[in-house]
Amino acid sequence: QLWIFDQHACDERHNFEKLYKETKIHEQKLIESLPIELSPSEENCILENMEIFEQNGFRFKYDATKPSRQRFSLISLPHSGSGGDGLKPVQFGKDDVGALCSILGADGGTSSEGYVAGSGTGADGSGVMGNNAVRRYAGSGGGAIIRLPKSIAMFASRACRSSIMIGEALSEKQMDELIKKLHEVDEPWTCAHGRPTIRHIKDLVDTMIDDEKIATRGIAGDLAA
Repeated sequence: QLWIFDQHACDERHNFEKLYKETKIHEQKLIESLPIELSPSEENCILENMEIFEQNGFRFKYDATKPSRQRFSLISLPHSGSGGDGLKPVQFGKDDVGALCSILGADGGTSSEGYVAGSGTGADGSGVMGNNAVRRYAGSGGGAIIRLPKSIAMFASRACRSSIMIGEALSEKQMDELIKKLHEVDEPWTCAHGRPTIRHIKDLVDTMIDDEKIATRGIAGDLAA
């Protein structure tokens, strides 16, 4: 069998999964707590999934004495630098709390801020319809933790920019290492944006049989001569 590997897509897939699983989202403490209005379903969602919110860089102050919808305030927000790729840092805000709530199923998938899980078009991850990486991974957990759409888009962009480029010459050793990396990933068939990593070109069995027939005829002709 003859297969062709897309070196950029293969490297991007490995880099993306590594970022998705290992990146720790930093927290930026706020000077003052930021009150947020949430639906009762969203408030329960945060209480039940506090670890997931903290893994995504959110920290809350909770006051059970306040009326429903007003019990949570943000004391820390997720923060991301440029990652060294020359891009602007990804900005996170209180609307991302609603985004994560809707991914986790609060209010049937719609947040109090109007965010519907699986909607939007932001290439920066503020939406998913125009971003293959977000559409594929938002809410899936990816074998690790549930990530914000903005984080997924950021990982995909950084994985792409840091990967081996098309046309870049590789040694045989580098090719072998790339194939080994592909064996380690959870979903080896496409890059984060959906581009195939590998394609089947040709079944070489028939070609090898034809070559053997030609060689046999050649040997027979030499013997006859």
